[in-house]
Amino acid sequence: MIAEVYPLKRLPRKMSHFDYTAPEDLTLTRGNLVEIPYRNKIIWGVVKRVKDKPPRGIELKTIQGVYDGFTLREAELSFFEWLAQDLAQSPASVLYAAVPRPPKRPRKTTEPLSWLPLTLPSSETDHVLRLVSQLGDRAKAFVQAPDLRRATAVIVGYLNKHPDQKTLILAPTKRDVELVRSRLTGMQPIVLTGDETNNERFVRWKQFRSQQHGVLLGTRTAALCVDQDVTSIFVLRASDWNFKSTERNPRFDARQVVWDQHERFSANLFLLDVAPTPNIVHRFPETELLSWGSSAAVQVIDTHKERPGKPTSSLTHSSVQAMAEVLTQGGRVLCVHNRKGVARSLRCLDCAMTPTCQTCSTVLVAHTHTMECPRCRTRAPIPLRCSACNGSRLKPFGLGNQEVARELQALFPGVNVSVIDKEHEGDLNAQILVVTSFWYEAHFHPFKKLNLGLVVHIDADTPLYSTSPTAVQDLMISVWTWRSVAYACRVSYLVQTASSQLVQRILDRAFPAALDELKAREDYQLPPIYRWSRVSYRDDEPRKARIAIEQLVDTAKQIDGAQSSSITEVHGRGLSVDLGVPSEKLSDLLAIFTALPDRYIIDTSIFNG
Repeated sequence: MIAEVYPLKRLPRKMSHFDYTAPEDLTLTRGNLVEIPYRNKIIWGVVKRVKDKPPRGIELKTIQGVYDGFTLREAELSFFEWLAQDLAQSPASVLYAAVPRPPKRPRKTTEPLSWLPLTLPSSETDHVLRLVSQLGDRAKAFVQAPDLRRATAVIVGYLNKHPDQKTLILAPTKRDVELVRSRLTGMQPIVLTGDETNNERFVRWKQFRSQQHGVLLGTRTAALCVDQDVTSIFVLRASDWNFKSTERNPRFDARQVVWDQHERFSANLFLLDVAPTPNIVHRFPETELLSWGSSAAVQVIDTHKERPGKPTSSLTHSSVQAMAEVLTQGGRVLCVHNRKGVARSLRCLDCAMTPTCQTCSTVLVAHTHTMECPRCRTRAPIPLRCSACNGSRLKPFGLGNQEVARELQALFPGVNVSVIDKEHEGDLNAQILVVTSFWYEAHFHPFKKLNLGLVVHIDADTPLYSTSPTAVQDLMISVWTWRSVAYACRVSYLVQTASSQLVQRILDRAFPAALDELKAREDYQLPPIYRWSRVSYRDDEPRKARIAIEQLVDTAKQIDGAQSSSITEVHGRGLSVDLGVPSEKLSDLLAIFTALPDRYIIDTSIFNG
């Protein structure tokens, strides 16, 4: 008897499995974990299939043993094989990333856990009860939840109403996992964040698989701990980029992995975030798009109409006045300015006008000689004169957070102004905080009361200064994130923007705004209508790398509707190109990828948040 075995090793994408002789005293089935000799070592592998074929004139190595306490079921192993094809990787590499190796001395460890209270204002109780009831009637849904605290309340309410569920909860970061973990009162969640040793990970996955109901809570690592018996999956902060693995193979997206589990294993799938994305409104019909029901009051300040007091200023009169009122009453102000360097927008020094796209009114990004719209890709030469006042002083504009802090200190000389970003710890108790998104990720505690009197978004257009296809989506997530901070503090949210119509629509009607962006993506062959992949070819000889990439582009362009970006350099170590095909043509592109040697580094899903 011969067994085809996937070694738990990172193997080239062209390699599939190896044949081994199975001893007569071993009973093997597909999905068994077995010990196999591999290059003078004994490693673990997963049985692909068992066949009765005579030797082919070559001497095969013999399987050393089988692990009786863990077997991948047929549906689970088939899922990993399909995932390997979707990622253009060998099944062995995907299984190596997903399946921990059995420990030599298994130990079951328990971790002490102190439960912390999960409370909400009484005025929000109806929101939670309504959403829990709505989720109970659906197999999948998106919930626009203001923050981690409200999202966790919805999950706890759902699990209390459905106590027999076997549940997977994904959060983007280890900090989020820890914040949620202690609020799942009485549920004893099993935690997987990627920091565990192989032995700990194996024990925890095996423990979860052996339970009829329970909770597995973790980061994207937990998404690969596939269990066909999972009944419900929750994804917190679903748009966060941390769900995407980009550093090494297999380069997978945990959101796509759990979506496929929903479709293959019929698990309920619930995504929760501050705002919807085009990908959300593409996958979820209107009846499955649920909102919290209330949010912070918003004032959108159009910087075209209300120009700053001086051309180089970053603050409008309305913002300064609102800040002064709060400070006079002894309150604190959070100023959001997610820019440490220099922004790439233009501004007229005479009238403070910022050029916007004539097609969709989005702020244009300035390059060396041209301006480009990050939304509809319209390009125009940089004008010599201002279209509003005919002035000739059009200059790149964008104050960093240090300059903003100095301006605020000059406006309010008796007030403590502090900068909080990755490089500056600052004073978290200052009266005026000038923060980047780092503050939200590292310091904002959604389960504790935060004493703020006002949230001011100084330059909400910052995401639009990027030429990324997800620029408008990033804007949507950004303004709703900071609006949610204001909501948690029960204060107002002021937004300064040169794209007032776009920002106002996003804040007034989030779901229709996401649908508008989806239609724009259809026009410009962007995800989710198109599936885009990034291929890098690393070689010390630039000419050789260029020839290899150009040949790949020529081959891919034979697929109907295929698109490609310009070829770019990868940190001086090779070249890279983005290839896009209609989603229904993805299998044709994957067939090309699977034939490539491992010198080609492939990420089969980019721009897919």
